[in-house]
Amino acid sequence: MSLRNLNEWTVIVKEAFNGSFLVTKAFCFVHVTKTYVFTVASLNGPSMLPIFSISGDLALVEKISHRLGKIDFGDIVLVTSPAEPKKIMTKRVIGVEGDSVTYVIDPKNSDRTETIVVLKGHIWVEGDNIYKSKDSTNFGAVSYGLLQGKMFWKVWPPKDFGPLGNKEQNS
Repeated sequence: MSLRNLNEWTVIVKEAFNGSFLVTKAFCFVHVTKTYVFTVASLNGPSMLPIFSISGDLALVEKISHRLGKIDFGDIVLVTSPAEPKKIMTKRVIGVEGDSVTYVIDPKNSDRTETIVVLKGHIWVEGDNIYKSKDSTNFGAVSYGLLQGKMFWKVWPPKDFGPLGNKEQNS
């Protein structure tokens, strides 16, 4: 191998290394951003009707405020299901630690209610559609450790679409 060929290979290897280093940095940036700052979530299922459609909406979810304890009544959050740990649920915060929460025990069959006080380090979450939601009424208050993030912007469908994803009619 001549010196000229060796120099050419050295240049090629350096360029390949620099390019792979740049790609690695980009992947690391995306990973850290998605894990600790914000992510895009696909929200589907009947539990949050009519706010989100059954077929799925896209939303931006930030992952900082729940680490700072900035979750409040009315926030829509992503939580890991205590009943099914591989499932991420979208629910509305109904109560934070120390709040008294009154809920309907079995909304399909009766209007009997129960009142509880949310324990320290927990939140009470419920779906907007009480007839089709598995939430704190089924498994109790959710630990702060199961919070994944707080929704801050509904991306899809765009604003000129109704809550169910159907184009609103002008009449």
